[in-house]
Amino acid sequence: MSMPEPVTLRAERMVAGGDALAHLADGRVAFLTGALPGEEVDVAIRNDRKDFVKATVTDVLDPSSERVEPPCPHRRAGCGGCGWMHFLPGAQFAAKVEIVAESLRRVGRFDENTVDSLIRMGGAVDPYGYRTTVRLVGLPDGGVGFREERSDEVVRIDHCQVAHENLSRVVREIDIAPGVELTLRTSAATNGVTARWTRPEDRQRRNEKRRSSAAPGESVRGLPADVHIGDRAFLIERIAGRNLQVSAASFFQSGPAGAELLVDAVGRAAPELVTADHAVDAYGGVGLFAATVMDAVRRVTLIESARSSCFDARENLSNRAGTGSKSVEIVRSDVGDWKPGEDADPIDVVVADPARPGLAKPGTAAMVRMNAPVIALVSCDPVSLARDARLLAEAAYAMESIEVLDLFPQTPHVECVTRF
Repeated sequence: MSMPEPVTLRAERMVAGGDALAHLADGRVAFLTGALPGEEVDVAIRNDRKDFVKATVTDVLDPSSERVEPPCPHRRAGCGGCGWMHFLPGAQFAAKVEIVAESLRRVGRFDENTVDSLIRMGGAVDPYGYRTTVRLVGLPDGGVGFREERSDEVVRIDHCQVAHENLSRVVREIDIAPGVELTLRTSAATNGVTARWTRPEDRQRRNEKRRSSAAPGESVRGLPADVHIGDRAFLIERIAGRNLQVSAASFFQSGPAGAELLVDAVGRAAPELVTADHAVDAYGGVGLFAATVMDAVRRVTLIESARSSCFDARENLSNRAGTGSKSVEIVRSDVGDWKPGEDADPIDVVVADPARPGLAKPGTAAMVRMNAPVIALVSCDPVSLARDARLLAEAAYAMESIEVLDLFPQTPHVECVTRF
């Protein structure tokens, strides 16, 4: 069977998700994986729809001056972890800012002049060695690797250029049983490492709690003796002068440098936290914001649905409990289900850091019920930010600033802190 002829296209701009946008001769939009703005490329179409196509670059005919050879041999072999490593690091951030702006204009339906006047480029972490958490997969021969882009195939690795060196050290020493998914996390403050994993049969049991259910020798071999194993293992990370407990099963940011940038940006977005009487840390995780930018607030309410994160938050905010002048309430709940009590103090500021889908309608309804005059929204997806911004605008919240942060260099992921 003969292969279809490649299609030659000119990439126009980068879009949310990391592809470049182009147009076919028939007017349909094409999303090109591996292309950069301005490049003429040959592509193979992998998904042909009525209104658009998705395609992968097979040859670069006219390369951009911002194209570079990926320095990582694993990326060149197909590792899907760093989808923008062919993009000059200095140009990646500018492209992310434009992606956020375009999402707000196109999806959020905000005026171009309004968006341009509010958006600004914030800080970025170093392009290498910034990740303190990685997830590996076991190969049939016991080796370890990362998944390919858009595939279940696994690319063998022996280090990771964007991961902290502590993690690469462990990767070089271990073997993993086939199909086992191993998550490693390290602390840049203490150099400690945690490990937790799931086997293929565990993932097939939909309602079974995720845990390291097999003995180390059965699933993961060669872990150094100082690695702490299991969901209840934890590390201490230091952020903005505070020691934070982070359990292996709890969510945390890409690394301490990224967490520091977020804390600073939230402080700029909501300076009222310095004098606020009552603040809510929604989707509060281990208490990153409650323990840092909310330190001066008299009363803090943290809302988080994950058991492990609530456990960590109680420890991280224990210094507030029983002090009289400062108090904290940790509520284990979905934010969309939480309602302030009838006799609750008015809420002055909400900091909301939802997962990738954003606030959506349930989260926005919760923001409206809280009735705070200021919301600082942390978003990790430009399209969900745009949708949330429109929902908040319809609820009479005005967007006043958008700070874009690059916490994931070499990838299309982008973080924003927006004041409403």
